[in-house]
Amino acid sequence: MSDSDLGFEADLRALATTGMKTEFVEGLLRAVPELEGWEIGEALAECILKTDSGLDIHWPWNTVRDRRTPRASLPGADLVGFCKYNDVVLLVFGEVKTSSDRNTPPNVMNGGSGMAWQLEKCATLLDIQRTLLQWLHARCTSEPFRTLYEQAVGRFLASEGKELLIVGVLLRDTTPNEDDLQRRGKWLSQKLLEPTKTKLFAWYLPVPISDWSKLLQEEGP
Repeated sequence: MSDSDLGFEADLRALATTGMKTEFVEGLLRAVPELEGWEIGEALAECILKTDSGLDIHWPWNTVRDRRTPRASLPGADLVGFCKYNDVVLLVFGEVKTSSDRNTPPNVMNGGSGMAWQLEKCATLLDIQRTLLQWLHARCTSEPFRTLYEQAVGRFLASEGKELLIVGVLLRDTTPNEDDLQRRGKWLSQKLLEPTKTKLFAWYLPVPISDWSKLLQEEGP
C-alpha cells in the first residue's frame, strides 16, 4: 500500500466520529474494485521489465495504477517510460497482453486490437505520441526523471519521432511456445526500421490468470 493510500485511510477514520460512521468508513475502505487479469498483467509487466528483461528501464511514477475509475489506464499505451540504452536515453512506449488462449499465437496478438498493430500505432501516429509525451511531461517535474525526459525527448525530436524503444509484453498461463511472438515479431521488424528499436517478450506463468486476483487478495494485508 502506498503512503498516499495510508494517509487517505487515516484521514477518513479520523473524520468518523461515531460508531456507526466508523463502521461505514471501514466498509467504504474495503470497497476496492477487484482487479482484472489484464490489470494485474500490466502492473506485472512493469515489474518484470524493470528487473528481469536485461533492459535498464525507468518508470517515472509509483507502479500503483491510477484507480480513480475501475478501468483507468494510460492514454494510448500500456507502458510509458525511459530506457538507458547503449549510453543514451530512449523513450519507451509499450503494450501488454495477457491471455489464456490456447491458440498459438493467441488472438490478442492479431487484428486491429492486437499487440502488433497497437505497437505500430505507438511508433508512428503523432496524435498518440503527443498525448503520451504530454502525460509523461506532467510526471517528470523532478530529478532524476526531468533529466531522463529531456534526454529521451531530445533524441526523439532530433530523429523526427524515430528514435525510441517499442516494447511488447505477452503474459501467458500456457505452455511456452516461440511461435507466440515469432510471426508478429517478423512483421514489426519490416514495419519499424532503425533507429526505432523493437523488443518483444513473453513470460509464461504457472498460476492460471483467472486466479491472479484471488491470489493477490490472499497475499494482501
